[in-house]
Amino acid sequence: MQNNKWNIVWLVQDHVTWKHYKDTAGPKPTLATYDRIAAEGTAFNRAYTVTPLCSPARASMATGVYAHKHGITRNDEKSVSKQFLPGIRPFSEYLQGNGYRTGYFGKWHAGMPGPMKLGFEGFTLPGYGNPYGSPEYAEYLKRFDLPDPIVDVEWALGEKLKDFNLTQLTRFAGGDPSGFKGASTALAKSPAETMESYFVSQLACDWLEQRAEDKEPFVMRVDVWGPHQPYIVAEPFKDTIDPQQIPEYPNFGNTFEDRPRYHQKDRNRWRTTTGYTEWEQWQPIVARAYETFSQTDAALGKVLDTLERTGLLDNTIVIYTADHGDILASNGGLFDKDSMLTEETMCIPLAVRWPNGAVKGAKLDALVSNMDIVPTVLELAGVDVPSHMDGKSFAPLLRDSDAPWREDLMAMHFGHINHDDIQRVLYYGSYKYTAHLDDSDELYDLSADPFERTNRIDDPGMSAVVSEMKGRLYQQMTACGDVTGDSLKLIEQKGLRP
Repeated sequence: MQNNKWNIVWLVQDHVTWKHYKDTAGPKPTLATYDRIAAEGTAFNRAYTVTPLCSPARASMATGVYAHKHGITRNDEKSVSKQFLPGIRPFSEYLQGNGYRTGYFGKWHAGMPGPMKLGFEGFTLPGYGNPYGSPEYAEYLKRFDLPDPIVDVEWALGEKLKDFNLTQLTRFAGGDPSGFKGASTALAKSPAETMESYFVSQLACDWLEQRAEDKEPFVMRVDVWGPHQPYIVAEPFKDTIDPQQIPEYPNFGNTFEDRPRYHQKDRNRWRTTTGYTEWEQWQPIVARAYETFSQTDAALGKVLDTLERTGLLDNTIVIYTADHGDILASNGGLFDKDSMLTEETMCIPLAVRWPNGAVKGAKLDALVSNMDIVPTVLELAGVDVPSHMDGKSFAPLLRDSDAPWREDLMAMHFGHINHDDIQRVLYYGSYKYTAHLDDSDELYDLSADPFERTNRIDDPGMSAVVSEMKGRLYQQMTACGDVTGDSLKLIEQKGLRP
């Protein structure tokens, strides 16, 4: 190890079809990078996002605290704050104080002022960011003699553009003045190396080459924009999945009759927007989403290859995860993520390759979240974990899979787009309880019902479980100070207080 310190590389994808990948039949994304890290390290079977929305989750992955503490509660103007609240520091500051170089490459989207002003080296963009319009991307194309990224949009909630040059985009999220829509699938006519995930990975690889030369210990985040929609696929990934072979998603026929009112409202809105009510209409979109996931995973594999080629791999801990899941085509035809805490939006990959780990290829059922990664990184880097952090270091589980661990896990949501009411979710054993402010609640036994087809909140036989889950949720909210404003209203409205 360089200076007796572990290097750490933390790979993050955005908006992944992980529930689809791990729990359904039929064709799947090819995830060679994930598979390698999991086979040579530890995979967590029950990893969840702390908030299934970009900005709050990413801010928690920078600070180790829940959104009500860091202030980035939403993606939009209704967020409590546009930057970390006073006293909340990014993990980079703790690492720099312990002699680490800190790198960040790719999407930030976790509030101002951005990683470059928080002590990171590397590349990012303000807000959501548009990598294809950046000077760094133009230089990347020139350096490797690559053509412009030209795509044909094959499906969209808007125009089906032909021969569209992605460098002409002014916005990569939502709608662009050009007519390019984020809710779309597209086929690239240029090589895979012109896709943003390869560009970001190359910048990270360049930085690793420098660290191999100077031997300085480092922690580096690599955050690609994909496989978030638009699902843009290039050779050799496009057409690797036959849409007709993808079986109907297990809860596609869910009527939502036993769900909160806004679930029904959003499902109906998406059905009206897309016009899609049959599984056959969704299959081509799901296939492109899977192929895009394969593409981003492969791009991140370049980082592993560089670690190995430069001799850094044996001294480096590698973490593979995502900010949140993708609700694509589930529950009758949903898209994006909305404000739902379904398993499709909550489930994320999490695998850690640590040369000093106890068991290679371990698969653990411990309840963990991506907020836990911050204190884990600090502990593995030899830094004391600040007491204010809500995340819990899972480093002990990497050393000993039987180490004591938490019994329950809380996640939260503060609303998104057309839904403003807060939600809290509590996992305990096989049960999942979701409390909705000013709406009905949900209870599922995930061991018997992994796709949440039957809401048992009003089942008389589950009254004792409901009471247990409410009490545990109250304890979690109290422990992290989530007991003011709407949170206090939720506590009283749902009778969470014992």
